[in-house]
Amino acid sequence: MQLAQPHPDCTVHHEGAYVRANVGSGRATEIQDCYRTVANIALEHKFTRILVVGLGTEDSHSHLAARDIIIALDVIGVPAGFKIAFVPKTDVTLNGFRHAEAEAIKRGLRAQVFPTEADAIVWLSGPDVH
Repeated sequence: MQLAQPHPDCTVHHEGAYVRANVGSGRATEIQDCYRTVANIALEHKFTRILVVGLGTEDSHSHLAARDIIIALDVIGVPAGFKIAFVPKTDVTLNGFRHAEAEAIKRGLRAQVFPTEADAIVWLSGPDVH
């Protein structure tokens, strides 16, 4: 079920056990808005599993907004069992996702970058091991 599409290269869907966000290219403000939308939906609906797939091919700096949503989620608070998985499909999104993962570790949130969506889904769907 589609939850949001803030711009054509950004879609957020609820797919059973997790929320999937496809973050593509666009202007910097559009990319940043996409990440904010993901965070807002997660917080509003208290989702505990998020999959962010990076499809962007331009403006790698804009994808640092993935780190910013980790900071916001930590400050506002996430539900117990929260996990967020990042799958960079392009080199442009990899750097932003690595920064997000490092920030999450620093803050005690469970986030991880995966090479494939299948790996990410296995982790998201797995039991809560702390």
